[in-house]
Amino acid sequence: MTNNVKFKLITDSEVAMLHDKCLHVLIHKGVSVEYPKALEILDKAGAQVDHDTQMVRFPRDIIESALQSAPKSFTVMGSNEKYDFELPHPIGSFYTCTCVQSMRFHDPETNQFTDVTSERLAEWVQLASRLDYIDKIAIQTATDVPQETADVHSLNILLQNTDKPLMVLPYCLETVEYQFELMLARAGSAQALRERPMVYMYPTSLSPLKFKPMDMEEMIQSCHYGIPMVANSLGISGGTAPMTIAGTALLAGVEIMAMLVMAQLMAPGIPVIPSVYTTSMEMASGNALLNNAESMLGRATAGQFIKEAFGLPIETFSYMTDAYLSDGQALLEKSLMPALLHLAGSDIQYGAGRLGGSTYASPIQLIIDDQVTQIVQRCTGSVAVGDDDLAMEEIMNIEPGGDFMSSDHTLRHCRNLIRPDLFIPGAIDDWEAGGRKDLYQRAVKKYHDLKKELAPPALSEETRKEMDKIARRADKHLA
Repeated sequence: MTNNVKFKLITDSEVAMLHDKCLHVLIHKGVSVEYPKALEILDKAGAQVDHDTQMVRFPRDIIESALQSAPKSFTVMGSNEKYDFELPHPIGSFYTCTCVQSMRFHDPETNQFTDVTSERLAEWVQLASRLDYIDKIAIQTATDVPQETADVHSLNILLQNTDKPLMVLPYCLETVEYQFELMLARAGSAQALRERPMVYMYPTSLSPLKFKPMDMEEMIQSCHYGIPMVANSLGISGGTAPMTIAGTALLAGVEIMAMLVMAQLMAPGIPVIPSVYTTSMEMASGNALLNNAESMLGRATAGQFIKEAFGLPIETFSYMTDAYLSDGQALLEKSLMPALLHLAGSDIQYGAGRLGGSTYASPIQLIIDDQVTQIVQRCTGSVAVGDDDLAMEEIMNIEPGGDFMSSDHTLRHCRNLIRPDLFIPGAIDDWEAGGRKDLYQRAVKKYHDLKKELAPPALSEETRKEMDKIARRADKHLA
């Protein structure tokens, strides 16, 4: 049974029009690539490169060939195959990823935000590894290590504390090589890394229409080692993208198409997932809002367009909130956005655990988001209507005014219901006897229960020492 429940914010003809306009921009205007090494590679591969202006344009045949060579389905792999998952989702559902780059975690003991330390990050990764509806784990930022190598240390912590697939990006050009050294050390060899990548790298546009040396080197190394990529567009409507939803969607399509083409020129057939990470500027304050109505519609529109036009699985920036507490606003935004984006076609939704802004997160919110995912997936899924599901025989045989409690049919199906325990507190007497705890308090209790079971995956001491050695070498050279 697959989920065919989808809706369209733009029509098929509008999708085709946006696609044509993406081609027009890349053919006639192009994008800026501020990295001579990448310009040389693209020039040799057939792109039209102006080395003086650093502008790159792409002929139509190269664009169309790239769209054809990019895989339409593939397996996202972890270090352990039990965490692998297939794209697109076999039954039309979606997968979930934690939030990225947070520097501060909300401490449930003090009710204050505190810096992300290496110890806290290791706990976060192990916690995410235990949650059934978190499929991928994103890099966060340890703050008790040298600032210049924070991304190296943070990736080292991720690789040593989970077997789930990872979302990774460098913070500067100089650390890219050390991140790939860590992946090689964890995998054991370049061949092993190619066969089981366990990491998805995230090259990102500098909207509008520019690509930094860091992101281009990230792309070059990913293509060299066979590491799949997620191509990110970060436009802010009214700031670094057009004010309108359609204009932001078009810009996202252009930037993502440019990354897709460049990746296919460097390594034909390498998996690339388009990712929509657009926000909108609140003009009164200048803040980039994560989850206002326009941001939601912008991501949904861009996601629908890119998925239908490019024919690829997509990832969206979904579990977001502008609230700084795990309150009603957070719950509303983190339910509505994933549902909206799933119905618009999103295959992977990330941001689980995020609180307001781009640097705040909460382990309690991560636990809540895990269960919200289960509810959203169920409510936006398909309904089975087979012979047994219709219960025709039971309805025909029931006495008027009777019940189905003792029916064999009820026994067969009663365990199919989802039971997100945070949202089912039990009878009111039990709830009152338990201290009348609200959702957040119940999640805190679950957090403490899970903490007792946390542990890193099995990994040889030799491998751990080698990875720590790489991080120390990065400190020595860069910090």
